[in-house]
Amino acid sequence: MGAFAGPAGAQDTPLSVTGLPSQIAVTPVTKDGAKQPRQLTLSVEGGAQAPKEYVLRLDLGGLKGVADVDAKPCEVVAEQATCRIKVTDPDRVPGVSLKLTAASGSKAGDSGALRVAGEADGRELKASDATVQIGGANLVTAGPRFTNRPSVGDKLPLPVSFRNVGSAPASGVLMVFRSTEGGKPVGRFANCEYSERSSFAEKHYWLCAFDVDVPAGAEFALPEEAAVEVGAAAFHDMVQVSVFPDAPGMRDYLRAGYAYEQGSGPRLKLRAPQEVRQYGNDNTWDSTFYVTNAADLSVTGAQVSGKVGDEVTAELGLRNHGPAWLGDVQDPTEFASLQAEFPDGVTVVDVPKGCFRGTPGTYSCSVGPLASDAELSFAFKLRMTKPLKETQGKVRVLQAEWSAYDKNGTNDAAHITFTASSGESPSASTGSSATPGTGEATGEASPGTASPSASGTSATRPQDGDLASTGAGPALWCAALAALLIGGGVAVRAATRKRRTQHS
Repeated sequence: MGAFAGPAGAQDTPLSVTGLPSQIAVTPVTKDGAKQPRQLTLSVEGGAQAPKEYVLRLDLGGLKGVADVDAKPCEVVAEQATCRIKVTDPDRVPGVSLKLTAASGSKAGDSGALRVAGEADGRELKASDATVQIGGANLVTAGPRFTNRPSVGDKLPLPVSFRNVGSAPASGVLMVFRSTEGGKPVGRFANCEYSERSSFAEKHYWLCAFDVDVPAGAEFALPEEAAVEVGAAAFHDMVQVSVFPDAPGMRDYLRAGYAYEQGSGPRLKLRAPQEVRQYGNDNTWDSTFYVTNAADLSVTGAQVSGKVGDEVTAELGLRNHGPAWLGDVQDPTEFASLQAEFPDGVTVVDVPKGCFRGTPGTYSCSVGPLASDAELSFAFKLRMTKPLKETQGKVRVLQAEWSAYDKNGTNDAAHITFTASSGESPSASTGSSATPGTGEATGEASPGTASPSASGTSATRPQDGDLASTGAGPALWCAALAALLIGGGVAVRAATRKRRTQHS
């Protein structure tokens, strides 16, 4: 959902392991020897930005004879699993997949400890511990996905139910709700607490506690009042609901160090399911919804002056005027790229992160997901190699060919103007001044290469990572990076073009 300024306290939160509940129930081996897996996704969270790489070390010694652990992608030596993860896109931090099954010979009531530690970019992670118990409560979700295309202002009830497939009752239930920018919670219930986060994947986050006993085999469902409202920024959005047995330390684990606001309305109450549903092994339900909406992107050029031989900086800007945010937490396909063209006599010395050379003098920059009010800055370091007098380059924003969300083309391009003197006088300027887009810079895009990671600098750029980093979501939140489309500077997966045409 996805990625950015963090919420209150997020910048000071140390990097820590996420996705490891304090209590983990694993289904006992059945009489016929069948084993039902318990699946988890571990990652890291916290700090000012996503790490470039991290390592998790799982101490499996405490689970010997209790539970077997299949960890991917990890190397297991003796009783320790070492998992090395490289992060190519800070908006989508990959996770470590765990599958726990009851060990042969174990019995209900057996338990052991799982400890996870490690480091990220050389910094030690705050370790996490979990008690793995054979038997106990194990809550899994079910429910249909959204099928209709909603409109801004619509309310979407969450058709989620859960069942205790474990061997012991759950005394109390916690439910976590996450949504991207376009889906905000309806109501502020007294038994729920709410947080606004900077991650695209969990922009809205709320935690609800239910004082109910859930015997083994029992089912409950959310009422109609549990819903999200389609906001003005909606575009390609997702909602996720996870359920956990209440246990010591579980609430703090789910709060993850963020500030919350307690709801003041009526209490949200669970109800009995109204239909028969098939349950799997996942404690998380999720669904996408797509909204027909528009976003107006504009670019800012620059005026650069100096003398021949000077190194100067051209700071180019990109802004999303909304109303829609641009992104898809299920699919890392780029919705837009920025392209800069520099004239003869200007040599590029250094480029911003996420920008790559195309044809001579042309550079393409991927922009990643964009919040509905995002402002990005791209600082190009340049050298002027010959006299120039108001010589113009161009900067433009290109939207993906399959997504016509930007109907205003008048601010999609702007000039970059260079003046370089050949005299001995001191340079007039080594910076740049902004010039708004005029729509005069037109023409076809030059070939270039886009990166799947967001680039530039933005005060509104999320620092939290996406749902994969929470550990509670399914693997689809860590979707594989899309192929790069050469020719527009826009990363696009060819197989999604038809779907995007239908949903944009």
